[in-house]
This record gives sequence, structure tokens and C-alpha cells, in this order.
Amino acid sequence: MIANHKSTSGRAFVRSLNILLKFARLYGFEHARTIEQLDIAWRELREAIPTGTDNGLMLGATGSQLLLDGVPLEGAPAEKQFAQLLSAAGLASIQFFPCITQDEIGRFARAFPTGKAKPTELAIQLKAALTGAQGIRLNEVCFIATDSRLKEASMAAQLAAASLGEDQNEFKKWLNDPHKLLELIAAAQGSRSGGMVGSGTGAGGLGSGSGDATAGSVSGGIGGGGGAGGNAGTLGEFSVTGASSGGTLTGGPYAAGSGVAGVAGQGAGASGAGLGAGPGGGAGLGAGLGAGLGVGLGAGPGGGRAGSGPWRGTGQSAGPSEDEIYGILGALTSFGNVGAGQGGVAAAGEFQEQMSQLPGTAQDTLKRAIAGLAAQAPEGQPDESVLVKLAEHLAIRFALERFESGEVKVNAVRQMLDRMNSEIDNLRKILGAHEDKMTDAGMMVESHREILDRQFWAAVPESGKQAVLMSGDAWCIPPKNVQSYVAHLIETGDVAQAISILQNYASCADSDEADARKKTAMGLSEMAALYAKADPKLLGEALRHLGLRLSVEQDVDLQTLVSAAFVRLSQEAVTSRCFPVMEQALDLISGVEAQRPGIGRSLRPKMGIEERIPEFVDEALRARQAAAGMTNVLKMLPQTAMEQLSMRFNRCSLREDAEHISNLAADLGEEGLQYLRSTVRGGPITEAVEMTGLLSTLDPDAVEVFLPSRMKDFPRTSQDRIVRQVSASGAPGRCRILLELLDHVDPLIMPLVIDEIGVTGDREALGRLLTIVDGDLPTGAGPYLQVKSIEALGRIHAPESTTTLRRIVEAKKMFGWAHAQELRIAALQALIGLEPDWARDFAAKSGIDREDLALAPLDVMANSKFVRQRRHTRVRLHKPVTAVSTNLKENCRLEIKTASLSGGFASISRHLPPGTHVQLKLQLGLRNVQATALMRDYRAQDMAFEIVDMSLDERSKYRRLLADNHSASIPVAKAKSQSEAVETPVPSS
Repeated sequence: MIANHKSTSGRAFVRSLNILLKFARLYGFEHARTIEQLDIAWRELREAIPTGTDNGLMLGATGSQLLLDGVPLEGAPAEKQFAQLLSAAGLASIQFFPCITQDEIGRFARAFPTGKAKPTELAIQLKAALTGAQGIRLNEVCFIATDSRLKEASMAAQLAAASLGEDQNEFKKWLNDPHKLLELIAAAQGSRSGGMVGSGTGAGGLGSGSGDATAGSVSGGIGGGGGAGGNAGTLGEFSVTGASSGGTLTGGPYAAGSGVAGVAGQGAGASGAGLGAGPGGGAGLGAGLGAGLGVGLGAGPGGGRAGSGPWRGTGQSAGPSEDEIYGILGALTSFGNVGAGQGGVAAAGEFQEQMSQLPGTAQDTLKRAIAGLAAQAPEGQPDESVLVKLAEHLAIRFALERFESGEVKVNAVRQMLDRMNSEIDNLRKILGAHEDKMTDAGMMVESHREILDRQFWAAVPESGKQAVLMSGDAWCIPPKNVQSYVAHLIETGDVAQAISILQNYASCADSDEADARKKTAMGLSEMAALYAKADPKLLGEALRHLGLRLSVEQDVDLQTLVSAAFVRLSQEAVTSRCFPVMEQALDLISGVEAQRPGIGRSLRPKMGIEERIPEFVDEALRARQAAAGMTNVLKMLPQTAMEQLSMRFNRCSLREDAEHISNLAADLGEEGLQYLRSTVRGGPITEAVEMTGLLSTLDPDAVEVFLPSRMKDFPRTSQDRIVRQVSASGAPGRCRILLELLDHVDPLIMPLVIDEIGVTGDREALGRLLTIVDGDLPTGAGPYLQVKSIEALGRIHAPESTTTLRRIVEAKKMFGWAHAQELRIAALQALIGLEPDWARDFAAKSGIDREDLALAPLDVMANSKFVRQRRHTRVRLHKPVTAVSTNLKENCRLEIKTASLSGGFASISRHLPPGTHVQLKLQLGLRNVQATALMRDYRAQDMAFEIVDMSLDERSKYRRLLADNHSASIPVAKAKSQSEAVETPVPSS
């Protein structure tokens, strides 16, 4: 209690001293808070070393570690900085004596600098301040020469090396060599035995030794084990003669002889030797490290009759109990302190005390285990981890014996190993410098618990392994052990047994024991890849157990583990493309969402199925066929699947690709269609626009019902995109949809709608087109829409439109023709297809040039492989035409290289978003041509534009520009253009 009080008070003093120095730096020594803190530090120092006591208080420093009377202090950063300051100043320690006065402690504190100063100045200032002080002494660091061979050895090894003289390098081997360790433990027994008589059978060699007690050194050889040893003499004075087959023991004052028999071999009895110990010499190790405790001993294999107890090789006695095993492990930890330099003589004494208190069976067990390691160790190559191996060997052997005897089940074995592993961890912390270096270097080191489990599993017989793995306690086996065993079965062709084991392991997730469910969930997470490799159906079975458990599990921690296992198995199903298992996982998570919405919603995105839908869709489109089970997975994720299919449908340029996507979407059934309908009917505008094209193919009636009423609220760019998607869908009813949209779109979009109606070739549009041609225009439309309607009539090839077209071409007024030249040209071009003979005869007197008729609208091929085709003949201009925008905040310049009556391609000074509305002014020498266009994407450096409005006079000028650059005759030009129309797609926005 006194020591504890001193330590507590000393720690409080160190803390107060740090605070005092901090206050001094902040406020100075004359401040009230600093003076008050000085009084507190003085009182706490006085409590630690009251007046009249004999012992003082030593405050040491090594690096960043403070030591109080040699015991390391676990301090805060401030204490570490204080230790670094003392070390940098060359001060090893500061000794405070009971005669210290308050004035001396004040002088000591004031010697520390309050500002920036070099560490070397601190030692000078302290020496000056403490001149004449009797209660404080400074101890500076003193460097002395040492042997370079001992730089990596522990302190205990260096001290022993100093006493061993020329055998310094051998000392380390003593602590790590199982042969020497065996002898030292026997010596520890003998040093406490008082020279009891041992008996045994066997043959051994000759052993003798001598030593000098005063010098504390030891030397000599190690003799072989004898038979029946004689009585040991009393400590210090004895004379012994052993009646053995080959060993003679002699001794004198301060000497000890040895003849140890029968410490190795299976079924050996107790030590069959007479052992004596005295402060003299002998063939052995001076355990006192300078105290002169010499032990002479010999070791050799002995024989004995094994008993029938559960612990093999114990002779006629019973095996050690679990408490005795823990006692052995504690003794090894004490001995490890000697090897690590953490106890010196005290640790050696503690080891001997613990060994002497162990029962005989425990001592014999330890000696046999060491003998086994000694037999395995290569001669002359000590193993630095021999103590750890010894402890693990004892733990595994004890657990295995208890398991095989039926005293404990496999789950109790796991708990037993965990408890013993905790005890062994103390030994590892002492001797684990090598593993620490590996960890610091970033190398993966297997955990000690895993090592112990693996070694125990390796020692279990084959029949026992299979019995455990097929029992309800399979969860007790570490996943790595299960994995290695099952992998071996698969390699040997026993797949059925491997599947049975994995099925049984997964069923442990339904166990009533919380620990079983916890270990099973963790094991399934680790073995997910193995389940997929053995049989993909096993993944589904394991997921079923976890999904059902997830719906009813009440323990929060277990919910987390089960959730992690469920997610991991789902991810493995995705990686291995097990679509039926993915379907099952989605079905299970839907059930979890119904009962526990929060957990279900949080797990769904982590499963990794939904985020891989784009990848699955691409694979199906490339293969032209969905993999088995993929369609069912897509059905369970209709929103994501339809979004991906719609996006790809809108990007298609080939009719075959579009049809394949629509077929795949149709396979998803009513769930996918319902999502498309709800989005077009009331979803966000952006999403509704993207879904329209695919829905037009699958359910055109729904688009006709839901879309027109929403179109008036859509921006122009969205209306433009919808019109193009409906037309590109190729749906049989798309003409009817476009007719419904005509009165609800922006006037600039109306010419595009009429153009797309003509491309359909559907006679259903005749009535509306004829009324527009006759001048009944939609609200906001202009004459340009009449031109487009006439071109659409020409593409439909309806004889019913002949009368109206003739009237437009033939009608006259008093001075000239009744209708604009562009209307007459368009009508005559349409009549060339309907009534070619009449048109040919009338052309000569129509007042229309042959060059103007050459640029006729192209017939769209019904069986074209492209989704969109050219509407007009494309003309490459001999000289680029410059155009500028006039309606943008930042206008741009275009260099038009290729053009047609419906638009063209140009290099542009800056990129514009597709769908941008621009007012163009084309510069044709001294003339300008005005046009309204929408921008389209084309190439990296160029953009396409589509003309959506133009006065008829301006269109005539534009036609003349194109006609001048078009040198071919009307038939040749038409044939070439039609050929291009079949093979060349129109750029999409």
C-alpha cells in the first residue's frame, strides 16, 4: 500500500509539474496562478516523499517516455514533450530526496526557460540554479563502449553475456533453444526440490561440472540421463554417487552434480534423477545472472509405461486440468520476461516459484512438450518463437484431448481456445517484435487466434472433422478451416459431400443461439465465393436463410452482421452472373422491405444488382438474346431496366437495334409498361421525354391519350425531341400520334411534325394535310407549313390530292400566278410522282425552271435499315457560305459547307446545345437570306442545323443558291439522292 501511495502521489506531482511549467510560459513565475500551482506541486511531492523517509523519488526520461522510479508513465502529449526536453538536454534522470525544501523546488522550476531556448541551455541553467541544493540531484547521460555483437540483445542477455565471458553470443540461444529450455526448467524444479530422490529407467552418459560461486560464472558439459540417482546432498555440502548405467555424480561445497533421467519420450514417468542445487558451479545456466546460482544437469530419453488417462504420455497419473494448463502458460510468460529483458533476476525467480507450485503432472506435461519441440528443432538453429510455439502446442494438445475424449463439444473447444489464446497473447506481446516489424512494413500477418484455430483443426482426425461439419455445431469451425476442407473435397471429386457440408453450415443461420447466428453470418460472408464455385444454387439457399432471418432478427448487432452477409452473397451472385439467385435476392429484399422498410431500403443499393443493370442490358443487346433468368431480374427492377432500355432506344441509328430493344422491353411484361405509362402521364418532363419513344413502340394508344395534353407545358427543345422519337419509333400508329400533337406544339416545331407525318406515308393524314394546303393553318403557323404539307402529300402518293395540287400550280391572277413560286414548285414536284405525263407537259409552260425542279423531296424507303433518313438532296457547296446568328446573347459564326432545303452542316465558332433556336443570316454576296433553324449534333468540329421556318421569298433565294451548285440533271440527281437516302442516316439531336 505504501508503494502504491508513493506511485500515485508521484504521478500527481509529475502532472502538476507540467502544469506549473506551462503556467510559467504563459503568465510568468510571478503570476498568482503560477505561484498557486507551485504550492500544489510542492504538496504533492511532499506526499510522495514525506520528511523522514529513506527513499526519494526519481524522475527519468528516455526519448519521449517519462519513467517514475523506473516505471514508464503513460502520459499525454505534454508529458512526452517534457521527456523529450530532458532527453535533448542530456539529462537521464532527476533525483528528489526527502530533505528537499520548497525553496529548492522553486529554484528548480524557475530554471526552465519560459521562451524559446536550446535544449543544451536547460542543463546549464539547472546546474546553476541548483548549486548547493541538497534535495535535488541531476543525473546526466554517460555513454560507454560496448560489444557490437550485443546491440540487438536484451538487457538480460547483455548482463548474462558479461558474466559468461567468451560465451556471450551463446546466451541468446539459451533462451530460444528448446534443448536448453528443457534443462533450465528441470533446473527450476530442482532448485526448489531440496534434493529429493528420483527414480527411472534408461541409459545415459557421463555428466560433471564445476563452478565458482563468487564469480557467478558457469561452465561445464551436460551429461546424459542416468538411471536411479542417489540422494542429493544438502545445500552447499554434499557428496553424491548415482547408481546409474553410465553416470557418476560428484559434488563438494558450493557445487552440484546432476543425473536427470526420463524427461523425454511418450509415456515417460516422473523425473528419474537426483537433483541438487547450490550456489556453485555446474553444467547448466547461471540463472541468477551474477548471483552464482549454478545448476549442473543432464537430460536424456527415458522410458515408462503409459497410462490410460485422457492425456497421452502421462505415465500412470491423470492429465493436467484446465487450471493447471493456465498455470503453465503463466509460467512461460514469466520466463519470456527474462528473454525480453523485462524482469531480470526477479522474473527468473517468479518463473521458478510458479514452476515449483505446479502439480507433478503439469510439470511433466510441460517437459514432454518441450522435449517434442526439441526433437523437431534443427540442430544449432534456435527458434526465436519457441516459447510461443510451446504455449500453442500445449493449448492445442489439451483442447484436442478434451474434444476426442468427449468431455467437451466443439463449441466449448472454441471458447477454451479463446481463453488460452488470451493468456498466450501476453507472451506474444513480450516476444512479438518480429511480427510487429512485419506489420509496420505493411505485410499481412495471420491473427494469432486464427493460427490457434487452424492448428487445432489440423490436429483433428478426418472422421472427426466431417462429423463436426455435418452437425449443428458446424458454425464453431472457423470459416478458413471449412473453406480449406470443402475445397479439398471438391478437388478430390467429392462434390456431393462438399455441397452437403455447405448446406448444413448455411442452416446454422436459423440456430436459436445468438452466437451461432453471429458466427454463421460472418462465415457466410467470408465463404461467398466458395458457395458460388461449389454450386450456384447454394448461394440461393444461403440467401434464403439470411433473408428470412433478417425479417425476424431482433438483436441490433446481429442485424448488422446478417445484413452484411446478405449483401455479400448478393454481390457474389452478381459477379458470377447467377441471375436466378439475383431474382431470389430481390424477392427476399422485397419481403424485408414489407416488414422492415428502413433496413430493406438501405440494403437494396448495396446489393449491387441495380447498379449493374446497364451492364446486363448491354450484354443482352450484344448477344441478341437475354441470358437465362436475366429477364426475370429486369422485371423485378422495372424502373431501372426501362430507363436503360429507353436511353439506348433513343440513341439507336439502325432499325434492327431499335427492334431488338423494343422486343426486350416487351418481354419485361406489364410491370415495365406500367412504369412507362405512369412516367409519360405524370412524370418529370425530362423522364417523360426519354420514355416516349419506347412507349410509342410498345403502347402507342397510351402515348396518344396521355401526351398531347402535356405537350403545351413542355419547352420547345423537349417538344422537338419527342416528335423525333415518336417518328423514329417506327410504330404503326405514330402518324395518328403526330396528328394529335400538331395543335399542341410550338409553331417552330409544326414543320417538323408535318415532315414526320409525310415520312410515315399514312393516308390517315390526308384530310389534315389538304386543309393546311388550302390555307387552314394551325395557330401561329405560316406559309412555310403549307410548303411542308405539299411535300408530305407528295410522299404519301395519294391520288385524292391531285385536284388540290393542280389548282395550286395552275391558278393565275391578272398579273402572274396566284400562288407563291415555292408552293407551285412543291406542288409540281408532287404531281410528277402522281401524274407524271401531265406534269411533264405542264412544266414547259409553268414558268418553273428545270433546275428548281431538280431539288425535289426524296422518297423515304420503307425498308431502310436506318431509323432516320434524308428528306432532301444534299448539295456540296463549291464555296462555303458564311452565316451568323442574330438572336443569341453571344452570337456565333457558321461556315456552311454542305446544305439542303431542309438544313445543312457547318463549322461553328462555338458549340451550341442541340435544340438551340437560332436566327440565321446567310451572306450571299450583296444579298442576305434569312432563316430560322434548330441546331443538331453532328461531329466534334461541325454542327448540323435544321430549317424550321423561312419566308417563301427567302426560300426561293436559298433554292437558287443550291440549284446553282447542283450541276446534275433532274433524273440523275434524283437517283443518286434516293440511293444515299437508303444508306445514310440523318444525325440525331
